[in-house]
Amino acid sequence: METLKFENLPNAVAELQKVQSEILALLLNKAQSKPEIETPIQLDEVVPITGLTKPTLYGYVQRNEIPYHKKGNRLYFFKSEIIDWIKTGKQKTLKEVEADADAYLSNKNKGLK
Repeated sequence: METLKFENLPNAVAELQKVQSEILALLLNKAQSKPEIETPIQLDEVVPITGLTKPTLYGYVQRNEIPYHKKGNRLYFFKSEIIDWIKTGKQKTLKEVEADADAYLSNKNKGLK
C-alpha cells in the first residue's frame, strides 16, 4: 500500500466517494429485490414429482405422512416441502449400516471392562 500524500488527497476522496456510491447502489438493489414467493401446487402436479399414484398420495394425506395444506376442500402442496419430505426417507447403504454397527459394538465393549 502506497503512502497517501497531500497532493493526492482530492483523487483519493473522489475514488472513495465513487466506491461508496457503488456499494450503496448494490445495497439498495438487494433491499428492493423481494424474495420469490413459492406458489402452491395441486395433487396432479405432485404425482410426477414423487412418482406415486393419486390414491397413494391421498392415503399419505389421510395419515398425515406427507406435508400438505388444506383450504376448504382443496389440498395444496409446496414443491420444496415435497422434495424435503422425499429427502427424509434416505436409506443407509450397507457400508453405513456396517460402520454404525462397528461403532456401536466398539462403544459397548469399552463399557464392559
